[in-house]
Order: sequence, then structure tokens, then C-alpha cells
Amino acid sequence: MATIKDVAKDSGVSLGTVSKVINGLHVREDSRLKVEASIKKLNYKVNLNARGLKAQRTNDIAVIVPTMENSFFTLLIDNIEKELTSRGKRMLICISRNDKHKINSYIEMARNSKVDGIFGVSYSNIRNSLLQDMPFVSFDRHFGGSIPCISSDNYMGGYLAANVLYSKGSKKLLCFWTGSDKTSEPYKRIDGFKEFCHTSHIACGVITHTDFDQTDTDMMYASEMFRNMVRKEVASIVRDGKCVYDGIFASSDHLAYLIKQELASYGIDVPKDVQIVGFDGIPVRGVGKPIVSSIQQSVESIAAAGVDVLMKLIDEGSAESNITIPVEFVDGGTTR
Repeated sequence: MATIKDVAKDSGVSLGTVSKVINGLHVREDSRLKVEASIKKLNYKVNLNARGLKAQRTNDIAVIVPTMENSFFTLLIDNIEKELTSRGKRMLICISRNDKHKINSYIEMARNSKVDGIFGVSYSNIRNSLLQDMPFVSFDRHFGGSIPCISSDNYMGGYLAANVLYSKGSKKLLCFWTGSDKTSEPYKRIDGFKEFCHTSHIACGVITHTDFDQTDTDMMYASEMFRNMVRKEVASIVRDGKCVYDGIFASSDHLAYLIKQELASYGIDVPKDVQIVGFDGIPVRGVGKPIVSSIQQSVESIAAAGVDVLMKLIDEGSAESNITIPVEFVDGGTTR
């Protein structure tokens, strides 16, 4: 196995120069190219632990997500891992099940293990004291202070969903939203939806279910509790076998799919009788498109932006506070 000395000898530079290249420090361009060529030629593997000790870092990043059963988080984890690996970092996956006590415990563990930083997806509150002096980037929720938040353009997503439904022929629209409280970014989907309806003078309604730190992700995955809630709400908008709305914007793809199933139980056809647009737009594995027409979040862009901001926090101590990622509509067969 090649050593750092072998790389120095092959490239014709000093050990110090090789060390600087490995640790991302500035060297002359020609020297850097020589070292990188030798590393590739000799198949030299960087010792992350040794490099971390010298830089007083572990090169470990903790990533906290509510669940892996939701395909959005599964794909997000996959893309974050790619981004971290390209930067010589390792990923520690923590599944919180939306339990605030478990989330706080994971952060304490990360601090004790001296991880370099945390990328957190939490729809529950986190003790601010735990985040002091810890590089932390949040997805979809603002924690205040100097903690950056990465999010999709939720407001425009809601606006776009209403626009799509209306432009494709729906005249009476409903926003069916489930999630955490109003401090979370996804809540803005309601505001965008209502804005389009009001400015376009379109009749609309809103159904909201807030989980308030509901554990086991009942509001993010189709548990029996979640299904019963959807069944009850759909029953409330069906009259004489017809839905009182002809266009529905659901706050997630799995919610949209459940609404579609419930409407079908009444003989209501989607998209002929009622059009549905979800939110996430994650392609079904092996199919290549989402299970419903949807407002698609760019998981690749979210992961790249989140890791970039986290690296700036780690290396420079500060970074851009809020980054919004554009969204787009994708056809999944539930719109005309």
C-alpha cells in the first residue's frame, strides 16, 4: 500500500507539500497537479483519522432525518453522502422518528464525539444550548440566531400548484396540508396556494393538520392513524358521490396518493373528476416518475447547498443564513 512518502518521491515534491495538498491548503498549481497525479497513479488512500487529528477534526458529519421510510429522506441521505464523500468526509446517519428527545440526544452524542458538523432535518424544537459552537445546518425549519436554513421554495410551490390545477381546468380548489407548526418552511405552501387563488378570484378551501411534535412520523408516513385522518377528511368533502372540489393540492406525494385512493372508493375518477397535485416529486424506483403529479423538490440541489454551507461554517465560522432552492411541476398522471 502506497504511503505519503511514496507520493512525495513519485511527484518529486516535499512531504510538506503533499500534506498541504491532502489537507486542502494552498500550494503552487504545478505542485498540486503533480501530487494529485501521483495519488491517482499509486492509488494512495488518505487516512482520514490521521488528517483529522492534525487539523483537530474527525472528518465526521452527523445527518439527522425523521425516517427512512419516506423516499424523500432516503434520496436526500444518498445525495448528502455523495457530497460529503467528495469532500473527504464521512456520514453518521441518525433517525429521529420526529422525537424531540431523541433529536436532542443525537446532538449531544455528536458533540461528545466531536463531529465536525450536523445537517439536521427536524420538525421538532431543539434546545438552543445544544447548538452553541456546533456547525449546524437545518433543512426546512428556522432555529434562529446564526443557524442557516436550506429549503425549497415552498411559497412558490403552493402558488405553482394552484396555477397548474387552474390552468388545467379546475375551478374550485382545496389545499390539504399536514405537517409541523407555522415556524417550518413547508407551511408557506399554504400561503402561496392562497395567494394565487385570491389574486385570480378562484374559490378555495384549506384543510390543515398540525402534528405538534408527533413522534414516529405519523404525519409524514402513511400510518393507520394518518390513513384514518385522510379518510375522515375526504368523507367531509364528498356529497352524493361527488367531491365538492375539482382540484386538490396536497402537501406531500404520499398524502396526494392516499387522497386519490379515498376518492376512488367513492367512484370519483382522478384526474377526470378531480385533479391532484402533490409536493416532493420523488421518482418511484424503477419507474422514473412520481406516483402523482407533483411540485418537485431538487434533492440534489438541497444536498449540495446544505453541504456547501456546512463546510463554510466548519472552515470559516459563518455562512449564508438562508438558501431557497427552486421547484418545478412534474406530471405524474393525476392532472389532465
